Amino acid sequence: MVSTSVDLKRLALFRQVVESGGLSAAETVLNVNLPTISAHLASLEASLGMRLCERGRRGFRLTEQGQGVLAASERLFESVQAFRAELDAVSGKVAGSLRLGLADNTIGDPASPVPHALRALRERARGLELAVDVRNPFELERALRDERLDVVVGPFNSTDPDFEHLPLYAERLSLYVGRGHRLFARPRITLQELAGADCVMRGYLRESQAASPPVSFHYSATAHNLEGVAQLVLTGDYLGYLPDHYAAGWVRSRRMRAVLPERTGYDVAFKALAHKRPRRGGATAVFLELLRDAAGAGLKGTA
Repeated sequence: MVSTSVDLKRLALFRQVVESGGLSAAETVLNVNLPTISAHLASLEASLGMRLCERGRRGFRLTEQGQGVLAASERLFESVQAFRAELDAVSGKVAGSLRLGLADNTIGDPASPVPHALRALRERARGLELAVDVRNPFELERALRDERLDVVVGPFNSTDPDFEHLPLYAERLSLYVGRGHRLFARPRITLQELAGADCVMRGYLRESQAASPPVSFHYSATAHNLEGVAQLVLTGDYLGYLPDHYAAGWVRSRRMRAVLPERTGYDVAFKALAHKRPRRGGATAVFLELLRDAAGAGLKGTA
Protein backbone atom coordinates (compact mmCIF):
# COMPACT_ATOMS: atom_id res chain seq x y z
CA MET A 1 0.00 0.00 0.00
CA VAL A 2 1.31 3.46 -0.91
CA SER A 3 1.64 5.28 2.39
CA THR A 4 4.52 7.77 2.24
CA SER A 5 5.64 10.73 0.13
CA VAL A 6 8.58 8.60 -0.95
CA ASP A 7 6.16 6.10 -2.51
CA LEU A 8 4.40 8.94 -4.33
CA LYS A 9 7.74 10.05 -5.73
CA ARG A 10 8.43 6.48 -6.80
CA LEU A 11 5.04 6.28 -8.48
CA ALA A 12 5.88 9.48 -10.36
CA LEU A 13 9.20 7.92 -11.38
CA PHE A 14 7.37 4.78 -12.53
CA ARG A 15 5.02 6.86 -14.70
CA GLN A 16 7.97 8.69 -16.27
CA VAL A 17 9.72 5.41 -17.04
CA VAL A 18 6.60 4.14 -18.79
CA GLU A 19 6.19 7.40 -20.70
CA SER A 20 9.85 7.28 -21.78
CA GLY A 21 9.56 3.68 -22.90
CA GLY A 22 12.07 2.15 -20.50
CA LEU A 23 14.63 2.74 -17.78
CA SER A 24 17.50 3.79 -20.03
CA ALA A 25 15.36 6.27 -21.94
CA ALA A 26 14.18 7.79 -18.66
CA GLU A 27 17.72 8.54 -17.43
CA THR A 28 18.01 11.82 -19.32
CA VAL A 29 14.49 12.99 -18.52
CA LEU A 30 14.79 12.22 -14.81
CA ASN A 31 18.46 13.16 -14.56
CA VAL A 32 18.92 10.02 -12.48
CA ASN A 33 21.33 7.18 -13.27
CA LEU A 34 20.10 3.74 -14.29
CA PRO A 35 20.99 1.88 -11.05
CA THR A 36 19.08 4.44 -8.98
CA ILE A 37 16.02 4.23 -11.22
CA SER A 38 16.13 0.43 -11.00
CA ALA A 39 16.47 0.56 -7.21
CA HIS A 40 13.47 2.90 -6.86
CA LEU A 41 11.34 0.66 -9.07
CA ALA A 42 12.35 -2.40 -7.05
CA SER A 43 11.43 -0.59 -3.82
CA LEU A 44 8.05 0.42 -5.26
CA GLU A 45 7.35 -3.15 -6.33
CA ALA A 46 8.29 -4.41 -2.86
CA SER A 47 6.01 -1.83 -1.26
CA LEU A 48 3.09 -2.78 -3.50
CA GLY A 49 3.83 -6.50 -3.42
CA MET A 50 3.65 -6.94 -7.17
CA ARG A 51 5.80 -6.98 -10.29
CA LEU A 52 5.15 -3.85 -12.34
CA CYS A 53 7.33 -4.33 -15.39
CA GLU A 54 9.73 -6.67 -17.14
CA ARG A 55 13.07 -5.06 -17.92
CA GLY A 56 16.19 -6.57 -19.28
CA ARG A 57 17.67 -7.75 -22.56
CA ARG A 58 14.25 -8.38 -24.02
CA GLY A 59 13.29 -4.76 -23.46
CA PHE A 60 10.79 -2.98 -21.28
CA ARG A 61 7.23 -4.25 -20.89
CA LEU A 62 4.50 -3.56 -18.37
CA THR A 63 2.96 -6.53 -16.61
CA GLU A 64 -0.81 -6.79 -16.31
CA GLN A 65 -0.50 -5.58 -12.72
CA GLY A 66 1.76 -2.76 -13.87
CA GLN A 67 -0.90 -1.58 -16.32
CA GLY A 68 -3.42 -1.50 -13.49
CA VAL A 69 -1.06 0.43 -11.21
CA LEU A 70 -0.31 2.91 -14.00
CA ALA A 71 -4.02 3.60 -14.53
CA ALA A 72 -4.57 3.97 -10.79
CA SER A 73 -1.60 6.33 -10.46
CA GLU A 74 -2.97 8.55 -13.21
CA ARG A 75 -6.20 8.93 -11.24
CA LEU A 76 -4.26 9.47 -8.03
CA PHE A 77 -2.16 12.32 -9.42
CA GLU A 78 -5.22 13.91 -11.03
CA SER A 79 -6.84 13.89 -7.58
CA VAL A 80 -3.73 15.44 -6.05
CA GLN A 81 -3.78 18.18 -8.67
CA ALA A 82 -7.48 18.79 -8.03
CA PHE A 83 -6.81 18.98 -4.27
CA ARG A 84 -4.09 21.58 -4.81
CA ALA A 85 -6.39 23.58 -7.07
CA GLU A 86 -9.09 23.54 -4.38
CA LEU A 87 -6.59 24.76 -1.77
CA ASP A 88 -5.49 27.53 -4.10
CA ALA A 89 -9.13 28.51 -4.61
CA VAL A 90 -9.71 28.66 -0.86
CA SER A 91 -6.61 30.82 -0.37
CA GLY A 92 -7.41 33.00 -3.37
CA LYS A 93 -4.27 31.93 -5.20
CA VAL A 94 -3.92 30.73 -8.77
CA ALA A 95 -1.18 28.14 -9.13
CA GLY A 96 -0.43 24.95 -10.97
CA SER A 97 -0.04 25.01 -14.73
CA LEU A 98 -1.76 26.13 -17.91
CA ARG A 99 -1.12 24.57 -21.32
CA LEU A 100 -2.31 27.10 -23.89
CA GLY A 101 -2.62 26.49 -27.62
CA LEU A 102 -2.79 29.36 -30.11
CA ALA A 103 -3.50 29.38 -33.83
CA ASP A 104 -0.45 30.08 -35.96
CA ASN A 105 0.48 33.64 -36.96
CA THR A 106 -2.08 35.48 -34.84
CA ILE A 107 0.48 37.42 -32.78
CA GLY A 108 0.07 40.59 -34.83
CA ASP A 109 -3.72 40.78 -34.66
CA PRO A 110 -4.67 43.93 -32.73
CA ALA A 111 -8.16 42.51 -32.12
CA SER A 112 -6.91 39.60 -30.02
CA PRO A 113 -7.57 39.81 -26.26
CA VAL A 114 -5.10 36.99 -25.55
CA PRO A 115 -2.06 39.17 -24.62
CA HIS A 116 -4.15 41.23 -22.21
CA ALA A 117 -5.58 38.10 -20.57
CA LEU A 118 -2.11 36.56 -20.24
CA ARG A 119 -0.77 39.70 -18.56
CA ALA A 120 -3.71 39.70 -16.14
CA LEU A 121 -3.16 36.00 -15.41
CA ARG A 122 0.50 36.62 -14.72
CA GLU A 123 -0.36 39.34 -12.22
CA ARG A 124 -2.63 36.96 -10.34
CA ALA A 125 -0.45 33.87 -10.59
CA ARG A 126 3.27 34.57 -10.31
CA GLY A 127 4.00 30.91 -9.59
CA LEU A 128 2.06 29.63 -12.59
CA GLU A 129 3.77 27.20 -14.95
CA LEU A 130 2.74 28.37 -18.43
CA ALA A 131 3.35 26.42 -21.63
CA VAL A 132 2.32 27.89 -25.01
CA ASP A 133 2.03 25.82 -28.17
CA VAL A 134 1.36 27.23 -31.67
CA ARG A 135 -0.30 25.00 -34.26
CA ASN A 136 -2.98 25.09 -36.91
CA PRO A 137 -6.59 24.91 -35.63
CA PHE A 138 -7.09 21.26 -36.57
CA GLU A 139 -4.04 20.22 -34.54
CA LEU A 140 -5.06 22.43 -31.62
CA GLU A 141 -8.52 20.88 -31.38
CA ARG A 142 -7.05 17.38 -31.53
CA ALA A 143 -4.53 18.21 -28.78
CA LEU A 144 -7.34 19.58 -26.60
CA ARG A 145 -9.41 16.45 -27.15
CA ASP A 146 -6.42 14.30 -26.18
CA GLU A 147 -5.97 16.49 -23.06
CA ARG A 148 -2.50 17.59 -24.13
CA LEU A 149 -3.68 21.23 -23.93
CA ASP A 150 -6.01 22.97 -21.45
CA VAL A 151 -7.22 25.94 -23.52
CA VAL A 152 -6.98 26.59 -27.26
CA VAL A 153 -7.72 29.81 -29.16
CA GLY A 154 -8.37 29.83 -32.88
CA PRO A 155 -10.93 29.84 -35.73
CA PHE A 156 -12.73 26.62 -34.81
CA ASN A 157 -15.86 25.26 -36.47
CA SER A 158 -16.38 22.76 -33.66
CA THR A 159 -19.74 22.55 -31.88
CA ASP A 160 -18.62 19.65 -29.69
CA PRO A 161 -20.83 19.59 -26.56
CA ASP A 162 -17.88 18.30 -24.49
CA PHE A 163 -16.13 21.65 -24.91
CA GLU A 164 -16.86 25.06 -23.48
CA HIS A 165 -17.08 27.55 -26.36
CA LEU A 166 -16.10 31.15 -25.62
CA PRO A 167 -16.49 33.64 -28.53
CA LEU A 168 -13.64 36.17 -28.56
CA TYR A 169 -13.18 38.30 -31.69
CA ALA A 170 -13.25 38.34 -35.48
CA GLU A 171 -10.25 38.20 -37.79
CA ARG A 172 -10.63 39.93 -41.16
CA LEU A 173 -9.31 38.08 -44.22
CA SER A 174 -8.87 39.49 -47.71
CA LEU A 175 -7.78 38.07 -51.04
CA TYR A 176 -4.16 39.02 -51.84
CA VAL A 177 -2.04 39.04 -54.96
CA GLY A 178 1.76 39.26 -55.07
CA ARG A 179 4.02 41.52 -57.12
CA GLY A 180 4.71 39.90 -60.48
CA HIS A 181 1.19 38.55 -60.89
CA ARG A 182 -0.63 39.77 -64.00
CA LEU A 183 -3.24 41.46 -61.78
CA PHE A 184 -0.87 43.17 -59.36
CA ALA A 185 -0.35 46.42 -61.29
CA ARG A 186 -3.87 46.55 -62.69
CA PRO A 187 -5.52 49.76 -61.36
CA ARG A 188 -8.95 48.19 -61.55
CA ILE A 189 -9.79 44.52 -61.23
CA THR A 190 -13.20 43.01 -61.89
CA LEU A 191 -14.72 39.92 -60.33
CA GLN A 192 -14.87 38.35 -63.77
CA GLU A 193 -11.07 38.56 -64.04
CA LEU A 194 -10.73 36.59 -60.81
CA ALA A 195 -12.88 33.69 -61.96
CA GLY A 196 -10.74 30.59 -62.47
CA ALA A 197 -7.55 32.29 -61.24
CA ASP A 198 -4.96 30.05 -59.57
CA CYS A 199 -5.44 30.27 -55.81
CA VAL A 200 -3.85 28.64 -52.77
CA MET A 201 -6.07 27.02 -50.18
CA ARG A 202 -5.31 26.50 -46.52
CA GLY A 203 -5.66 22.81 -45.82
CA TYR A 204 -7.73 23.33 -42.67
CA LEU A 205 -9.87 26.28 -43.79
CA ARG A 206 -11.70 26.25 -47.09
CA GLU A 207 -12.16 29.72 -48.54
CA SER A 208 -15.64 28.56 -49.56
CA GLN A 209 -16.51 29.08 -45.89
CA ALA A 210 -16.63 32.81 -46.65
CA ALA A 211 -20.14 34.13 -46.17
CA SER A 212 -20.78 34.75 -49.90
CA PRO A 213 -17.94 33.58 -52.16
CA PRO A 214 -17.99 36.11 -55.03
CA VAL A 215 -16.31 33.89 -57.64
CA SER A 216 -15.09 30.36 -58.19
CA PHE A 217 -11.32 30.06 -57.92
CA HIS A 218 -9.04 27.37 -59.26
CA TYR A 219 -7.40 25.93 -56.13
CA SER A 220 -4.16 24.65 -57.59
CA ALA A 221 -2.05 24.70 -54.39
CA THR A 222 -2.54 23.87 -50.72
CA ALA A 223 -0.73 25.16 -47.64
CA HIS A 224 -1.39 24.04 -44.08
CA ASN A 225 -0.39 27.30 -42.39
CA LEU A 226 -0.40 31.01 -43.13
CA GLU A 227 3.30 31.21 -43.85
CA GLY A 228 2.86 28.71 -46.65
CA VAL A 229 0.02 30.75 -48.15
CA ALA A 230 2.09 33.93 -47.96
CA GLN A 231 5.11 32.28 -49.58
CA LEU A 232 3.00 31.18 -52.54
CA VAL A 233 1.30 34.56 -52.92
CA LEU A 234 4.72 36.24 -52.90
CA THR A 235 5.79 34.13 -55.89
CA GLY A 236 3.40 36.18 -58.01
CA ASP A 237 1.75 33.02 -59.31
CA TYR A 238 -1.15 32.59 -56.88
CA LEU A 239 -3.94 34.49 -55.20
CA GLY A 240 -4.54 33.65 -51.57
CA TYR A 241 -6.55 34.62 -48.52
CA LEU A 242 -4.58 36.13 -45.65
CA PRO A 243 -5.55 37.99 -42.48
CA ASP A 244 -5.20 41.73 -43.05
CA HIS A 245 -2.98 42.15 -39.98
CA TYR A 246 -0.67 39.40 -41.23
CA ALA A 247 -0.33 40.80 -44.75
CA ALA A 248 0.13 44.43 -43.63
CA GLY A 249 3.94 44.40 -43.76
CA TRP A 250 4.07 43.10 -47.32
CA VAL A 251 1.41 45.60 -48.37
CA ARG A 252 3.50 48.47 -46.97
CA SER A 253 6.55 47.23 -48.89
CA ARG A 254 4.42 46.87 -52.06
CA ARG A 255 5.04 43.16 -52.36
CA MET A 256 1.33 42.38 -51.98
CA ARG A 257 -1.99 44.12 -52.44
CA ALA A 258 -5.55 43.24 -51.48
CA VAL A 259 -7.87 42.42 -54.36
CA LEU A 260 -11.36 43.95 -54.11
CA PRO A 261 -11.36 43.61 -50.31
CA GLU A 262 -14.85 45.05 -50.03
CA ARG A 263 -16.15 42.23 -52.27
CA THR A 264 -13.85 39.31 -51.48
CA GLY A 265 -13.03 39.89 -47.80
CA TYR A 266 -14.76 38.14 -44.91
CA ASP A 267 -14.51 37.67 -41.15
CA VAL A 268 -13.51 34.51 -39.31
CA ALA A 269 -14.76 34.11 -35.76
CA PHE A 270 -12.12 33.25 -33.15
CA LYS A 271 -13.06 31.51 -29.93
CA ALA A 272 -11.52 29.71 -27.01
CA LEU A 273 -12.21 26.03 -26.41
CA ALA A 274 -11.69 24.14 -23.15
CA HIS A 275 -13.08 21.04 -21.54
CA LYS A 276 -16.23 21.74 -19.57
CA ARG A 277 -16.14 22.19 -15.82
CA PRO A 278 -12.45 23.12 -15.30
CA ARG A 279 -11.43 22.90 -11.66
CA ARG A 280 -12.64 25.83 -9.56
CA GLY A 281 -9.79 28.20 -8.86
CA GLY A 282 -7.51 26.45 -11.31
CA ALA A 283 -5.54 28.30 -13.96
CA THR A 284 -7.80 27.11 -16.78
CA ALA A 285 -10.96 28.49 -15.20
CA VAL A 286 -9.29 31.76 -14.26
CA PHE A 287 -7.79 32.26 -17.72
CA LEU A 288 -11.18 31.67 -19.35
CA GLU A 289 -12.70 34.28 -17.06
CA LEU A 290 -9.95 36.75 -17.96
CA LEU A 291 -10.41 36.07 -21.68
CA ARG A 292 -14.16 36.58 -21.32
CA ASP A 293 -13.66 39.87 -19.47
CA ALA A 294 -11.04 41.15 -21.94
CA ALA A 295 -13.12 40.23 -24.99
CA GLY A 296 -16.28 41.72 -23.47
CA ALA A 297 -14.56 44.96 -22.57
CA GLY A 298 -12.81 45.24 -25.91
CA LEU A 299 -9.40 45.04 -24.20
CA LYS A 300 -6.64 44.10 -26.57
CA GLY A 301 -2.89 43.95 -26.51
CA THR A 302 0.21 42.98 -28.40
CA ALA A 303 2.61 40.28 -27.40
